[in-house]
Amino acid sequence: MTVQKLLDTTHLPLSAGDTAGQALVRLRDEDTQHLPVVDVSGRLIGLVSEEALEAQVDPSLPLVGLVSGDPVSVAPDTHVFDAAHQMHQHALSVLPVVDVTQQYLGLVERQTLFGQLAHMLATEEPGAIVVLDIPRRDYSLGRLVHLVEQNDVRILSIATEDDHAAGVVRVTLKLNVTDTARVRHLMEHYDYRITAVFDESDSDMQSRIEAFLRYLEV
Repeated sequence: MTVQKLLDTTHLPLSAGDTAGQALVRLRDEDTQHLPVVDVSGRLIGLVSEEALEAQVDPSLPLVGLVSGDPVSVAPDTHVFDAAHQMHQHALSVLPVVDVTQQYLGLVERQTLFGQLAHMLATEEPGAIVVLDIPRRDYSLGRLVHLVEQNDVRILSIATEDDHAAGVVRVTLKLNVTDTARVRHLMEHYDYRITAVFDESDSDMQSRIEAFLRYLEV
């Protein structure tokens, strides 16, 4: 999945000649924290934030005087994982999308992007979640998948975290079953260390999912 599929062209960019005061009104009207700025040819020249505009003592100052350097942006064929990294790294609410000549094409909103990530993690699908810590030297995704699926259990999504300090790979599996007892028994038989289980039957499962989605939108 690339950002091209999530491209939003309804939020028009600000112009270099717009004033700080005009830009602040736009951000508040559109209920966003950032908007891209383009020059007369439509090339991206920067991003402005609500915080920076509120701190500007001269609201009549043109935006061209407030932006400098290379603005954060991505190409249309950027994968959503890389786009999410850029958005998180720079604490952005929107991410501009440009072509090879820096011509502005549109933007991706944070809520849309992280909503897509949540969808890719199958958070809307019914099923249980199992978390394992596997020593890095023993980590084999193929072996783990085979072990799970030989029990007629389907893996809906997999997420991994490499914990260098602990020397383990933390694997989170979303399964298409609500009762993980049989799968857990088999995993433990093969010395997999299960650190957490969230069965869908847990009374607070829905609240956990909702809290996770709220976290993604922060």
